[in-house]
Amino acid sequence: MSAIEPITPEEIEYIKKIPMLFIIGKGRSGTSLLQNLLDAHPQIVGAPESKFAVLLYSRFSHIKKWKERDILDFVDKLYMDPLFAAFWHVDRKELTDALLAVTAGADYSLLCKIVYYQMRKDKENLIYLSDKNPVYTLCIDTILKIFPESKFIHIVREPRDNIYSQIASFKSKNIAFRAYQWVAFNSIIEQSKKKVPEKYFTVLYENLVTDTEKTMKLVCDYLNISFTTTMIQNKGPEWLNTHVETIGVTGAKKFVHRNLLQPIDTSHVGKWKNKMSLYDQVLTEVITGDFAKKLYGYDIDGNRNNKPIKISSITLLKGKYFYIICQELIRLKMKSFRFNLLYSLLKRKTNKKLPK
Repeated sequence: MSAIEPITPEEIEYIKKIPMLFIIGKGRSGTSLLQNLLDAHPQIVGAPESKFAVLLYSRFSHIKKWKERDILDFVDKLYMDPLFAAFWHVDRKELTDALLAVTAGADYSLLCKIVYYQMRKDKENLIYLSDKNPVYTLCIDTILKIFPESKFIHIVREPRDNIYSQIASFKSKNIAFRAYQWVAFNSIIEQSKKKVPEKYFTVLYENLVTDTEKTMKLVCDYLNISFTTTMIQNKGPEWLNTHVETIGVTGAKKFVHRNLLQPIDTSHVGKWKNKMSLYDQVLTEVITGDFAKKLYGYDIDGNRNNKPIKISSITLLKGKYFYIICQELIRLKMKSFRFNLLYSLLKRKTNKKLPK
């Protein structure tokens, strides 16, 4: 990354006014792809995944008058986040200098925005700072406390395709758990939409990949920005190119979704039809069908009279309560940076498929 000029008072005021844009939804619904397309806009910064803004909130949000030691502590904790350290490629000294420049009038929201701002490269006249993370779905209230001006793009994917993608990507076997998670994540967002509908725009994954230009034009209309053809080329974000240079394409594929490394295609739409077992299909339909059809128009009825499949109530209960337990664990992780860090280290050390 080229050297960044010292931050000026005028620039600080400018950064304060840049609104945040969050991409939320169930994991494996196209959140990374959508973030990549938005990052291709010349006036949007689409940062790589990191949960730092929410994770550090409980540790630093109470500070009213920031001092140098607080800024240095904030930077230390920021670089303890494995995702930030691995993918953001932000020069630590330049970031520290930028944060120290605002010490006198700092608040937590501004410091976070300055971190995002470091990813701008050569972009000017920024309209949005964008962040995507499926788990933010569970933290919408916290996000709105930090960034009251935030807007959200909610991306939804057909539940059977979404859950098959989970199975293929994470070798997950608990279909009922994933199905209840699909319903819960989308339900949480829908409840928030009722409170502040003007803050939300909904995108269906299927529309995004089958008619990318039309869908992105609708997104741009909602965001009140101009559409550019660069947004539909999916060339890969600059931070990913830097990472590829560092560890190679093969290494990068272990850490990022493949859709950031290849052109947009429709081959993953309807993949469940040939890949999921009949039992897994029916189990998914029983749990998600009514909600998916009513809210998003997906053609799911769960009626297979020609091949009746019986789903036991025990299977449904185990999946439901396992999800509830995992959801509370995730909420606990997001409320405590230290707990999340220890959890992440345990996960890597034991190589266990612990809940995300």
